[in-house]
Amino acid sequence: MKLFIVESPSKCSYIQGYLGPEYKVKASVGHVREIPKKGLNIDIKNNFEPLYKVSTGKQSVVKELKSLAEKADEIILATDPDREGEAIAWHIYDLLSVKNQKKCTRITFSEIKKAPILKALNNKREIDDNWVQAAKARQVLDRLIGYKVSPVLWHTVGSGTSAGRVQSVALKIICERQKEIDAFNSTDFWYIEALLQGKSGDPFWSKVVTKAKDNRYIDDKLSKEDLEKIEKASFEVDNIERKEKYNKPYPPFDTTSLQATCSTLFGWGATRSQSIAQSLYENGKVTYIRTDSYNISSEAIDEVRDLIKKASSGEYLPSKLNVYSKKSGVAAQEAHECIRPTHIYEKGNDIGDPSEQKMYKLIRDRFIACQMTPMVVDTVAYHMKASSGHKLLSTGQTIKFDGWQKVYKYVSAKEELLPAVSEGDSLSLEESKRTKHQTQPPARYNDASLLKIMEKEGVGRPSTRANLIGMLQKKEYVEKQKGKGKGFVATPLGMKISDYLSPRFKDFFMDIKYTSDVEDDLVAIADGKKTFLEVVTAVYETLKDHIKDAKDMPTEKKESVDTGSSCTVCDDGNIVDKEGRYGQFFACSNYPSCKSIFIKGDDDKFTLKVKAVAKKTGNKCQKCDKGDIVEREGKFGAFYACDKYPKCKTIYIQDDKGGFSVKGWSKKAAWKKPDADADVDADDDMDTPF
Repeated sequence: MKLFIVESPSKCSYIQGYLGPEYKVKASVGHVREIPKKGLNIDIKNNFEPLYKVSTGKQSVVKELKSLAEKADEIILATDPDREGEAIAWHIYDLLSVKNQKKCTRITFSEIKKAPILKALNNKREIDDNWVQAAKARQVLDRLIGYKVSPVLWHTVGSGTSAGRVQSVALKIICERQKEIDAFNSTDFWYIEALLQGKSGDPFWSKVVTKAKDNRYIDDKLSKEDLEKIEKASFEVDNIERKEKYNKPYPPFDTTSLQATCSTLFGWGATRSQSIAQSLYENGKVTYIRTDSYNISSEAIDEVRDLIKKASSGEYLPSKLNVYSKKSGVAAQEAHECIRPTHIYEKGNDIGDPSEQKMYKLIRDRFIACQMTPMVVDTVAYHMKASSGHKLLSTGQTIKFDGWQKVYKYVSAKEELLPAVSEGDSLSLEESKRTKHQTQPPARYNDASLLKIMEKEGVGRPSTRANLIGMLQKKEYVEKQKGKGKGFVATPLGMKISDYLSPRFKDFFMDIKYTSDVEDDLVAIADGKKTFLEVVTAVYETLKDHIKDAKDMPTEKKESVDTGSSCTVCDDGNIVDKEGRYGQFFACSNYPSCKSIFIKGDDDKFTLKVKAVAKKTGNKCQKCDKGDIVEREGKFGAFYACDKYPKCKTIYIQDDKGGFSVKGWSKKAAWKKPDADADVDADDDMDTPF
């Protein structure tokens, strides 16, 4: 028997079917060992060796793998094809007896498909120790920084707060954008436009040309004066400029661009997109979904070019294949392929889950489009001159050939038609207008833009960025604001942490460039150009110096400010403005003997904040069967929970009929939620194999 070990149980049945009865396919169910969460568990004096223990709940998995290893003639470690997967393979190997270690070989494949798996079995190798050391270095550095820096925070910001090598710099990115928005001063500007009429055809709008950005006026008086001159002027077509523009297709998806696109098109969070993509991969629909690469295998290139040729008689097929490369210097998983369908002719109509089907079609359409001809757009610019001495401009465009947009319909090129005119034609003024506008602050980061900036700056890696964003929200360091100004907003606690860490660790992990350089060092370990000890020692020495300096640096503490109002509860205290863990609040100066909290109204008057009494619903808790479901008032409004909290932390949602169900998305239930309005039927008007 040949023991074939993968990470995910959902892969097992597919691979077992491909390999036949001589193989036994089993899953490690992810990591089998980890550094225990409680304590540092890094032996600093012994070359920073970590202490590993079998992961909680994995004892039975490890026991079964060991038992099967004893019976196996060969053990094939087929965990995921990245550094994390290499580390998991090594941990499984290290848990086996010396006798069984000799049976082990390592293989990797990027798609759950028979041919690639059989090809991998013909290219067996040993575990790559450089990759294992790189993965270990990441774990050790994260533990050292988190464990050593977090206690420094506790003494100033508050207990339970945490710092992290990548987490804290991601928080800083959000906080810095928020400071930009808060400091932004909006200014007024104006446009002057003229509705001009030629000899025939419809009139068209033209904008007065200025030296400022986007032909705007920044002087109110000048804009009024120029409008008066325009209203008295005559107009003539001075020059017509025509160009043919070639819009190249988008590259195929990598992890970041897939998550960002799903956020933009469907409104999905990065974590949800990652889960859906993982399911598609495990079910053999797409290639490995944690990648920074645009690489495409020669077999996949041949298949997609063959499909394009059959579907379009060749007019959408370029003479040479389209090649894409990363502009960023950080490409930690460059050996991988892009994310693409494993079977290009499958349209995904057999996928039962609506969200999985939607993502599959997006991936497939993007992959086909990336190997198609450019979209050709005819552009025209009319340059007019006025007798007042002003220049005016009108632009238009028409799609000459749709190219890759024939398939990838998720973006559209808007046609802007202008009536036919000739150089030298006189134009009459039908209408003129001066419109007032205001400069806008930079937009808050959303899932898409935050993922893109993290990738651009080399912060984190594809497999961790989505989880990182979720962790910042879970710890209440950031919130996702809806409506106007939507996006990620740092909470007072998150801002406090960032403001404390930034000056004290500015040349260390709070510096984006430094964080990116550490990612480069981890790549260097994986490539055999640096050693684990070399990289970890250098970071640790820097860490020690910065922690000492951080403790010596004085902390500005905001003093309580007397509001001039008396406490209405104890009578001899005053209401003071204080700064707490979650920001500003109003309390009695006699704390802790008087613990009254007040709310300041729009009229600057204070009212006592009364703790809301939980309302009974008459329903028993479905989890513990001891408590009752009650309605409570929380930070984000009313919610339903068990009254036995904190022993029972079950949260409920109420349906239209008044019934209750436990809150929490199951994998399938979450994906069956209504999708965003930005829905695209990519099969519209497509009768071809596309």
